[in-house]
Amino acid sequence: MRQVKNLCNQLPMRKIVQVLPALGWGGAQVFCIQLCNELVQKEGYEVTLVSMYHHKPEKHLPLSLLDKRVNFITLGKRPALDPAMFIKLWKLLKKLSPDVVHTHLHAGYYCFLGYKRIKRPFKKIHTFHNLVKQDSPWLGRQAFKYFFGKHIITPVSISEEVFKGAIEEYGEPIKVLIPNGSDPVKPTPLFDETKKKIAGLKKDNNTKVLVNVARISAQKNQRLLLNCMSKLEQENCNVIALIIGDYVADDKKIYDDLVANKPGNVFLIGKVTNVSDYLLNADAFVLSSTFEGLPISLLEALSAGITPVCTAVGGLKDVVTSNVGYLSDEVSESSYLKTLHTFINAPAAEIEAKKMNGKALFDQSYSMKNCAIKYNELYLNKL
Repeated sequence: MRQVKNLCNQLPMRKIVQVLPALGWGGAQVFCIQLCNELVQKEGYEVTLVSMYHHKPEKHLPLSLLDKRVNFITLGKRPALDPAMFIKLWKLLKKLSPDVVHTHLHAGYYCFLGYKRIKRPFKKIHTFHNLVKQDSPWLGRQAFKYFFGKHIITPVSISEEVFKGAIEEYGEPIKVLIPNGSDPVKPTPLFDETKKKIAGLKKDNNTKVLVNVARISAQKNQRLLLNCMSKLEQENCNVIALIIGDYVADDKKIYDDLVANKPGNVFLIGKVTNVSDYLLNADAFVLSSTFEGLPISLLEALSAGITPVCTAVGGLKDVVTSNVGYLSDEVSESSYLKTLHTFINAPAAEIEAKKMNGKALFDQSYSMKNCAIKYNELYLNKL
């Protein structure tokens, strides 16, 4: 027994490095944190999360979300193209000597130099967090074609729609689909306070609460949601919508337009640290997006047991089947309004069945635990 123990102690650590631009308030960033937290629980794993930008508490996700066992490194990237970042990442990866480097969003480009210069073999993964033509600009896609085609990087799609688009763009190298995963939502210490706040916004106890968890942007298309809510207000429909999310500087005009033209049944909550409390106090999760990959917020909503009411784009079509929620036929005001009406007027038994089906689907297919198992199999060359 002593000999076996000594042998186990001599086994090398498996070093996993996750790289992303920054820990901004978005689904891909939450995904990275939760994936790191799940992987670091594995015996013999050393997990490092690299943010190219320095972490700014006022702008980025709180580091309290990250397991203390995960090494967190920032590299001080400058805005826009930063050539020095290619060298910084090359030197860092050389120093860390990882077994796996897994990149997200546009961090993938900045690892190219390190991938070419470092001769020691290690696994290189890149996850598409959106439809591929939205995930990377044209020049980035051309570079990816080289690295995918030479089998230097293994690309991963997060939904069937992303997978199909990746095949169209990159062809034969596209072989791996691992659906996004999420931790189930749980109430925070702010749950009761949030419940009281929402109750104060409702007309009465029968008011249906719709929650939109998304950054303010053209992609998330909150203007469509507001237009539909305005019509519902004119119809004296007993429903309110809460929009939870921030905006980047380039989208301030969109935000200002929403503020100036929102109806009285819409409330812009802004950025919050307790999204789960809002989901757990809602009747429906609403997304009126023009395109999507597979949003983490949707998976969180399923885990919370609330009904999704969404436009039929991207990975939403893979998840929101008729036994789980409601999809509009088109990304248009008339079509989405019709879908909202269908939800609002649905019998209670139908809604309850969809909630239960959604929670079961999450447990079976979209938990972070299951997602991390599949990525680990890929890291170990078992996929």
